[in-house]
Amino acid sequence: CDCGSLLEGGFGFVTKCHNLVTDEMEAIKVNKNLPSVFHQARAEIAILKRLQCLDPDTCNIVKWNGYFFDRDHICLNFELLDQSLYSYMVGRDFRGLSMAELRPILFQLATTLSHLRSMDIVHADLKPDNVMLVDSKKQPLKVKLIDFGLARPVSAVEPGVCVQTTWYRAPEVMLHLPFDEAIDVWSLGLVAAELATGSPLYPGDTDYDVELKCLDDLEHLMMDSDHQTEQRLLVDLIKRMLELDPEQRIKPLEVLQHPFFAQSPPQSSPAHICVQMSEEEPPTVSPQCSGFRRRTASLAAGLEDSNGEVDVQPNDNADNDGWLRRLVRGITNTFHHYFPIYG
Repeated sequence: CDCGSLLEGGFGFVTKCHNLVTDEMEAIKVNKNLPSVFHQARAEIAILKRLQCLDPDTCNIVKWNGYFFDRDHICLNFELLDQSLYSYMVGRDFRGLSMAELRPILFQLATTLSHLRSMDIVHADLKPDNVMLVDSKKQPLKVKLIDFGLARPVSAVEPGVCVQTTWYRAPEVMLHLPFDEAIDVWSLGLVAAELATGSPLYPGDTDYDVELKCLDDLEHLMMDSDHQTEQRLLVDLIKRMLELDPEQRIKPLEVLQHPFFAQSPPQSSPAHICVQMSEEEPPTVSPQCSGFRRRTASLAAGLEDSNGEVDVQPNDNADNDGWLRRLVRGITNTFHHYFPIYG
């Protein structure tokens, strides 16, 4: 195996290897020999097995080639892709993408989320770092979603679990409320805004640093001033993806039908959705969350125990309470936890 390191993270590292059997270059994710990381790797494998019924090229998901053990390290084998959207933005000095560049990328990611939603799977870590260009020279606008280390079935989701990187974290996750695939749409809205403007919309080191800003001036921050009609459509789409109420937030299939994509041929099809899943042990993650920074590798998130967990568990009538009441309850309970003198 002729290797070269690609990146490192809390989980371990990813290296580029030459497969002497297939004579192809591959990306190998080498996980640390730690019980917590091993547990996370097993959870990721369970999700990847569920996704094997999907066409990775049609659904814009990284192709997984299986796993193996190297001594005590569990290694995941993936197809080798080019570079992340974050690295791509770095290379262009964070200049916002044009509407012609942005439209096919968003369409492909919405297609991916549509497939995941059909299988009741939450990715839970959508961000520019986890979206890869397949081949920036031969297929400059073809992208695939990677890193399913935090993904889990909706049925295995627990309020308070630490998912998503802080800059792209949905409000229901911040407040330890019940959540589902809608958190991925929220992240997609923030990714869209960042790619269009060249700057993250809600930066912050912790949940308490994130300030949900008004989106009315978003259009003026975009670089492509020659396409104002398309910009207005994009702003409308982003606002729908950043709807505070997850029940009212636009669905991935509705994203694909938005007028912003009316003038552009799709880069991938939302058809061929597979809903047949194998029986696997549902992955679980420690329900502790203190917020982790953008560049922190997501696989290791939520593994450290903390005494600061806030108990905001939904009651049996939570589904009938409505978003506003659950939001107020979450804020109130969190406030009373940190400031008990006012309780």
